Amino acid sequence: MEPGVLKQHQALVAVALKQNCSESSLEGSGVSMHTLPETASFSNVDALSRVVDSDDAYVGTSAGDMVFSVHLTPAEAEVPTDAQPKKRRRTAPDETVAHNEREIAAARARLEKSVPELESDELDAAQTAITRLANELRGPSGEVVVQSTAMLAKKLAPDDARQRVVIAARLNAGIAMRVDVLRGCLGACWADGLLTTQPTLHGIGKLELPLSEEAQAASLFGNATILLVTSVAAK
Repeated sequence: MEPGVLKQHQALVAVALKQNCSESSLEGSGVSMHTLPETASFSNVDALSRVVDSDDAYVGTSAGDMVFSVHLTPAEAEVPTDAQPKKRRRTAPDETVAHNEREIAAARARLEKSVPELESDELDAAQTAITRLANELRGPSGEVVVQSTAMLAKKLAPDDARQRVVIAARLNAGIAMRVDVLRGCLGACWADGLLTTQPTLHGIGKLELPLSEEAQAASLFGNATILLVTSVAAK
């Protein structure tokens, strides 16, 4: 094993312990893997992704565990950033994009009608984030990650003065998601959110985001989906 790779992995292990990861390993190809808590915050994921300067940082599930992984490169083998070919971001086909945009716009209109006191700019931010998740978040081979989404109004904390615009998404089991793409899709909504392999979070779960038949079958074999819950920052 290259000394540079081992050093980077050891640095990740030290941070992983502080982020309550239960297990860390270094695979033969130089992939550093860390088992996250069953409920992890975006800040937990950020803490790990900041350790190594790499676009190859991923989060996803392996069986019932949520795992952070990154492909480590020996320092002497690193290519200058400006010489690296840019990775093409995979997106949904045009007809799928149009369908997603219609569905999400309709969900926003229903929420706006049922909770008229919600701020329009917060609804705009939520609609943009969910649309990006549905259309741009893909696995390494272009796999669809987002199974279902919801836009809700909830008080997430006891001291919330009013209901906040909340984004929730059910993410398919066994698909690695690039952390930088996930962060980019959520934008300002990345600031304060959670990922969990539990079926519900903040009272959001199977009712708002029912499991598909495929996800139910995967669950029977111990393959967990990820539930993402975050909110639009209130002014």
